[in-house]
Amino acid sequence: MALTVSLVLEDSIAEGLGIAVGDRLTHINGERVRDFVDFIYFEAMPELDMTIVRPDGEEYQVSIEKDETEPLGIAFEGDGVGKCRACVNKCLFCFVDQLPEGMRKSLYFKDDDWRMSFVMGNYVTLTNVPEQEFERILKRKVSPLYISVHATDDEVRAQMLQQPRGRGILDRLRRLKEAGIYFNCQAVICKGYNDGAVLEKTIADLAPLMPNAMSLALVPVGLTGHREGLCPLDILDPKTASDIIDIAEKWQKKLYAEHGTRFVFCADELYIRAHREFPPTEEYEDFSQLEDGVGMVSLFNQDVRETIGAFGRAPRYREASIVTGVDAAPYIERAARLCEAQYGTHIYVYPVVNEFFGHTVTVTGLLTGGDIARALAGKPLGECLLLSNTMLRDRQDTFLDDMTLQELSGTLGVACRPIDPDGYSFVQAFAKNDNL
Repeated sequence: MALTVSLVLEDSIAEGLGIAVGDRLTHINGERVRDFVDFIYFEAMPELDMTIVRPDGEEYQVSIEKDETEPLGIAFEGDGVGKCRACVNKCLFCFVDQLPEGMRKSLYFKDDDWRMSFVMGNYVTLTNVPEQEFERILKRKVSPLYISVHATDDEVRAQMLQQPRGRGILDRLRRLKEAGIYFNCQAVICKGYNDGAVLEKTIADLAPLMPNAMSLALVPVGLTGHREGLCPLDILDPKTASDIIDIAEKWQKKLYAEHGTRFVFCADELYIRAHREFPPTEEYEDFSQLEDGVGMVSLFNQDVRETIGAFGRAPRYREASIVTGVDAAPYIERAARLCEAQYGTHIYVYPVVNEFFGHTVTVTGLLTGGDIARALAGKPLGECLLLSNTMLRDRQDTFLDDMTLQELSGTLGVACRPIDPDGYSFVQAFAKNDNL
């Protein structure tokens, strides 16, 4: 595929060379440019010979000498990705397979595109990456990647992914390390499959790949109420969750003593299910797995404590409310009481049970507008209802059930205000001064 230019920055190298919107970049230094990964790789070189095709079909060559860090100043249509690559697995725990019917079509698309792993931090399995494409990853030094390992035991991984190509992940991870590529890992833990001895083996196999293997997140399987006809899976009970934490903590002590990093981290949901205290904030190190729900509560609590006095004492509201998932409710409640004491605002905290996906789904980000509207009907809401923007599509204004923020506001008769899911934004939402 050629890359079609959609933007040329003023006073850029590209503008000086006469490159224009609509031109197609086909080759650099004699190699075909397939997507933005190729472009980023070549753009970092000091000498470039580029083949470009005008909209009328005229082909011309340009040669460039520049600093390695100097950008060309162009962007491409569709961000230079082309068609997103679909997943070829049939994972026993696939969340998409557990979605209710009637949702917007895009939610049912299963992506597994390593290029999005590079750009967006999406987790991928690499099972749809043929050897030739994997060689390109190695050659282009694409780093860091986010890889769904789940288990290094070949048979267990193939069984969990329902994909024979699930075998061989450890060999590929070793090749990534040899190429100098860094990667974060995750394991979605399914009881009876990749916990216990299998999890011990997974950690033991990944540890020698450090420091290129940067971290391993252990995440409990998410199960909705829409699993008809799917493989029976159990929610992680308190004992199983506690056993997983024990395994992680044993390896954390060993790896920290040997390498100065704990490497393996448990998602917050495991501690909640096990009814165990979260580790101290410093034990999450650089919080590299926040998007996997690792350390979010600890960081939120720390941010609230550090921010609570930063905005003075002027309240934004006399009364306000906030909606949250069941898991986060105790921590939101605690933070709300601190803000209430600081600003004098009366704050209602409403945990909402997830009817749309099922009661087993307890995270805030999967709450829908319809569930919120039903749960809060007739409740005192104050001057404003606050909610995490993780509930909204692309953090815009549409919930997963396609209800809009405006529709929810009209139904409840109150202004609805989305905020970022961090402690700083939480405290600031109740303070009058926005400029600190």
